[in-house]
Amino acid sequence: MKINDALFGVVFVLVASAILITVQSFPTLPDQPYGPATFPTIIATIMMLGGIALCISGYRERAHQPLIRLAAVMKTRDGLVRMACVPVFMVLYILLSKPVGFPIVVPVLLAAFLTITTRKWLISVIIAAATTTLLWLFFVDFLMVSLPLGILTQVIY
Repeated sequence: MKINDALFGVVFVLVASAILITVQSFPTLPDQPYGPATFPTIIATIMMLGGIALCISGYRERAHQPLIRLAAVMKTRDGLVRMACVPVFMVLYILLSKPVGFPIVVPVLLAAFLTITTRKWLISVIIAAATTTLLWLFFVDFLMVSLPLGILTQVIY
């Protein structure tokens, strides 16, 4: 899918405007020319300038391409199913991760997603198990972020 730069430019300008409006309410530091709003203001200004540049670029390209152009695969049933799987699996993870647990939900969802997209279930299961293990080790052991255990809480503790 190809989206015209002007659409992204409008989004950037809107987000930058919201940031600039929000940071106006940040407190100032006494006897300081800068405060908590300084860095977000700089970033939002750069975002706004980039967004304006994208709008200009997209406006110039509008004669050569439509605002949104779908790839050929997006016009097929399989392409639509694959595209719909991403938000569906994200919502399923959000709903199931706490009650069921990360070590159970992630490999199942990942294996299902990979099987739908590649149609090779054995490789999908192996990749899902390995990826879940690596994610668990990285987040829990290295970053020390607790991931939900869900029903495994009683088994492990």
